[in-house]
Amino acid sequence: MHDPASFRRLWLPVLLTILAVGCGEGTGGDAAGEAVDAVPGEVVYLRSCYSCHASGAAGAPRTGDVQAWQARSERGWDALMATTLNGRRGMPARGLCRQCSDEDLALALGYMLQRSGGLPESTPADLAARLENNSARD
Repeated sequence: MHDPASFRRLWLPVLLTILAVGCGEGTGGDAAGEAVDAVPGEVVYLRSCYSCHASGAAGAPRTGDVQAWQARSERGWDALMATTLNGRRGMPARGLCRQCSDEDLALALGYMLQRSGGLPESTPADLAARLENNSARD
């Protein structure tokens, strides 16, 4: 049998390192302003969300996993943004992206949702309009 305390001592530092390195600040420039022609939300996603949401680290729903995201989308846009901003379970507040604005994070969330079954109906219209061309660029 595995001792839960030993498991936590072994994996907690590994998980925290992944979160700090992969989900934290990028190098140089502001979070979303580097790539003028980038798909809205893509730069922030690649710099601050990718390592956790591509691998499923800390229980993060993987980008593209329609079933995992559908369950979350049913809670609505406001609940998804609250989780993004404040954290929940294994998700740290703001995904540890301290330099990201709320708008940067909203665009990154929208980017992931579009690749994972679509935006919830409760997505603010102005944000949905900015994101609507994402599918055409893929």
